[in-house]
Amino acid sequence: MGNNRHWLRHIRNIFTAYGLSVLWVVIVVNILQAFLAPAVAMPSIPVLSVMLAWLDHFPQLQTAVNGSPGLSLFMTLVFAPFIEEILFRMFPLTLVQTCRPAAIRAVTLAVCFVIFGWAHGSPLNVFIQGFVGLMLGWLYIKNASSQWASYISCVAVHALYNLTVVIAGGF
Repeated sequence: MGNNRHWLRHIRNIFTAYGLSVLWVVIVVNILQAFLAPAVAMPSIPVLSVMLAWLDHFPQLQTAVNGSPGLSLFMTLVFAPFIEEILFRMFPLTLVQTCRPAAIRAVTLAVCFVIFGWAHGSPLNVFIQGFVGLMLGWLYIKNASSQWASYISCVAVHALYNLTVVIAGGF
């Protein structure tokens, strides 16, 4: 019985992180479009997008990814969630998981979400995808009873979020 509650809590945390992430992005994008679009041209790259800008540094890989929808989907739905969750959540948050005071964990989480957002494009992405990174960090910490459960929870939400973006046409 106790083990079932444990897993139900993990699942509830997953849906909370995913739901808040999507809700935040939809609300922010709509507000930006409503208030900024008439006065200022919105960025040419949609703010609700899966950024592959880092591929500019690897021209052969960029050509392969851009030429193959299957490879592009693999990079977006599998490769990016697994690698980014290791880099932006697992390594830094595991290092400070037991640190006292809790402010150290909070600062680490804040730095991670800013870097995560920036890695997805521009300062605007810090505000949008950075919030998604914050929710993923929250999820990692909430499911911290098991490092594996924390990591897989974040990968699942990250992949689901990216899939939502692809379906919404922001790919």
